[in-house]
Amino acid sequence: MSKQFIEKQANKINDYLVNTWPHSTSLEAILWVLNNLLMVVSIQTPSLDDTEINIINKKINTIPTGEQRVYRKALEGVLFYLGNERQWQLPEKIKLNIADTNHLYFEELTKGTAHAQQIFTRYQQHKAHFFATRSPLTPCFIALMIGFEIAPLSLAHMCAILNNSNSITNEMPNPRLAVTHFECGTDQPQVTHYDIPIICYRLLRDYYALPLEQITVAKLHNYLTQWLEEEGLSGVKQGEWPRRFQINWYTRFKLPFIFIKDLAYPERHVGIPRGISQSTIKTDEIYAIDWDLKWFESLKNSKTKQHWQHEILLKHSENPNAVAPPSWDAANILPRMLFDYTKQLIVYGGVKKAKLATGSIKNYTSLKSKIEPFPLSYADAIGEEAVNVWAKCVYDSIGSDIVKVTFYNFLRFLKHQEQTDMLNLSLFSSPLIAPSVSPARLSVEECDHLIKTLIDNGTHHPLRSLFCVIAALLGFYAMLRRGEILRLRCKDIQFELSTGLVTITVTNTPEGNTKSDTTRKVYTTLPERYHPLFEHLLAVKESAPHEQPLLGFEGEKYHSRQIYYLLPVSRALRCLFGKHLNFHHLRHSGVHLFMLQTLHCLNNTVDVQRGETPLEQEVLSSRSVATRFNYWFEGRKVNAVNDAAFLDEMGKQIGHIYYGTTRWSYLHDIDWLLPIISPTHSSYTQREYTHSELRYLLGLKPDSNDLSRILVKLSPEYANKNLEQKRSQPIILRDCELIEVVFGKAIKTKQAPLTIVHSLAWEKLHGSEHSILGFIFKTMFNNKTLDLYALSFIWANGCKHHIKPMSKKQRTALKNLPPIILSNDKQSLQITLACNSKNANMFNAVFKYEDWGWLSSKFVLCINRKVKPKRQLVLLNTLFAHENDTIEVKRVPKGETLLTIYLTPKVALSADVLEYTQNFFQLLQSNEAQS
Repeated sequence: MSKQFIEKQANKINDYLVNTWPHSTSLEAILWVLNNLLMVVSIQTPSLDDTEINIINKKINTIPTGEQRVYRKALEGVLFYLGNERQWQLPEKIKLNIADTNHLYFEELTKGTAHAQQIFTRYQQHKAHFFATRSPLTPCFIALMIGFEIAPLSLAHMCAILNNSNSITNEMPNPRLAVTHFECGTDQPQVTHYDIPIICYRLLRDYYALPLEQITVAKLHNYLTQWLEEEGLSGVKQGEWPRRFQINWYTRFKLPFIFIKDLAYPERHVGIPRGISQSTIKTDEIYAIDWDLKWFESLKNSKTKQHWQHEILLKHSENPNAVAPPSWDAANILPRMLFDYTKQLIVYGGVKKAKLATGSIKNYTSLKSKIEPFPLSYADAIGEEAVNVWAKCVYDSIGSDIVKVTFYNFLRFLKHQEQTDMLNLSLFSSPLIAPSVSPARLSVEECDHLIKTLIDNGTHHPLRSLFCVIAALLGFYAMLRRGEILRLRCKDIQFELSTGLVTITVTNTPEGNTKSDTTRKVYTTLPERYHPLFEHLLAVKESAPHEQPLLGFEGEKYHSRQIYYLLPVSRALRCLFGKHLNFHHLRHSGVHLFMLQTLHCLNNTVDVQRGETPLEQEVLSSRSVATRFNYWFEGRKVNAVNDAAFLDEMGKQIGHIYYGTTRWSYLHDIDWLLPIISPTHSSYTQREYTHSELRYLLGLKPDSNDLSRILVKLSPEYANKNLEQKRSQPIILRDCELIEVVFGKAIKTKQAPLTIVHSLAWEKLHGSEHSILGFIFKTMFNNKTLDLYALSFIWANGCKHHIKPMSKKQRTALKNLPPIILSNDKQSLQITLACNSKNANMFNAVFKYEDWGWLSSKFVLCINRKVKPKRQLVLLNTLFAHENDTIEVKRVPKGETLLTIYLTPKVALSADVLEYTQNFFQLLQSNEAQS
């Protein structure tokens, strides 16, 4: 690590400790500790054990002066930062010390309670005076407003807000405050969005309308100090101001201190970016099979020479579309990926420059010699563990730091490709900095749109879209990772139809281990509209061996399930919501939903205020949450359960040891927090407003008489008061009522529940009567005779996922063949016809396709003993029969020569299968089936 990087991290740690640590140390001491720490710890592993800490302590003990105490205290501070903020694995003794330090910090904080209350009281008086007189807005007043009413931020963050007039987003009628992170280490500045009360919105907007004075931290501190002096209050050190705000929030709003810390430090959350790049994927491409169907039958290394066409592309950079991309190669997708990366740099430029010089692009893509020895197969690319092992191997093999940066940028490109979107970029950064995060999530309505899209744009495959839909629902509502979904076995899931409760065991299986190598239980509830889909899945899987994967046919390989059931979900996500989305964002969404459910439960929010749509209200309802937590509540009411343990219980189901991991990687932004946990910040809470406050909020002059006219329309209670009461009494209103007036836009009314039955749409779509697998599945489904073994055999020995309806040519040929009937022993299908070339052509037009690979053919030629069989045998061998078909010749004393063809399953299947197959042919041969 470079000296500059270590110094930057030392500054960051020092700033963190100043604001969160009850002790003191120096930047120089922190730098000394970091330099010595990095000599004994792995640069990629976020952990320290007793041995490594003892090495540093021994080095400190060699110092012959009292400077030992300085470095020991700095080491304590650095460990506090690494354990508290970076979730390093530390010895148990250190963890206990960190917990004690957090308690001590809070105790120190409470010492300023009385002073903080005095400052707040003066601020309230100042605010009332402003509303009455409309005196000029000052940086000092706005900073106090931010600290007491939006979030207990540091002075540095307040200065950033005061200096940036674009800090308020334009999302009406619910604008948010965007607070920029300091030194986020990414190309684009990261922000965290905060909820902004309507009165704060108006004050900040009016402040931005003034000629802005550039405010530094020192200048703002001076303004605040002068104000305190004018108010007759004692001064506050610069670093103490956030602590005064924090303790005031704690005493006023009674919030858990962990959430106050979340509010105080924007860098603890990653905001969802506002600019979304639309994908070029169309809905009809979601299920497209644009790879070689034979790829996964044999995954041996390709012996063909690789062509790196990105080099040709660089020579034609003025017209990149003139160079065709290399075709996908199952054994190595890197030539295609490097070509696509090069083309993007040519067409779109880099992050900072829209147009890059050809020489620069050549430098950025000069990776052939580094990655050629490490081919990446398609199967490995779509596997989470395999693709990260590959990336780490290549990265570690590169000796030059400059080339490592070049390769890392290529990995960033791969992270956004559908085949390699499970790359973990945190593997290539220092454990001193926060892991990389891809912030995005769906609402429950957007998830429902995803499910509808997966069903409406389904394939002729009777089960593929069902498996895709279930995978999406498990990713969203059960918060499962991709590998966890693919490895989930039939015995690992239970579904209660009456409550919608789904209980899942996530554990190690022969196909792979969990991320933490431990077993966990997940409890979740599904909205009622999805219950039939789970019923259908469990009906399909009822006869399957318990060890079989939940999704897929019997014997279907892991990589096949990944590409056929998860890739369409990723494509649908990008198609609907932007190309930055991938399957893992369903887990992000589910964790966020779980947090909302937990907070509403703890806050005892009334059901009507839980969500804006019927579906949201169902998912967040007290009944749904109680069902989800019933394993823990065991019939108790929520107030009888230790509320301090809720975050730990969440972590157990998510698979996280630390809440900090969940917060950083999954709980994007923080604007959703206060309206749930703080009644004061809920737009549904009734509150008192003064006349002067409302006049200001509604844009009226201080002495305007128009206020009464507006209030009569807003509040029936106000309208019923007499004149004296209207003038003297505070006005009781809710912010949600005022928003409509302030923004001139009515709030969307909550719609009546819609009857959405996804299962009916799926059943209708997958009742294909023109593909054999679709017909058999539909008939089994309707007759409640589902046989997954038979379906899997037909699938595995037929076209597998590349199912198409019988073509018009096939149906015409079938129409011209004699009826296909069941044999006398019911073990075969039989067709009897003349042995001629016309019938041979008709037979081949129907049956010589992969769809019928599960049937063996036997040709029995019954020939008159007076007729020489040579011509018919030639026809049989050249036109009818194929390799491995059986031919039998029978002499008959009289009658014409006839050929009977027996089509027999290659393994014993239930009698229903042949009966349904015969029904399929009967339907297509009838006049009703002709189109």
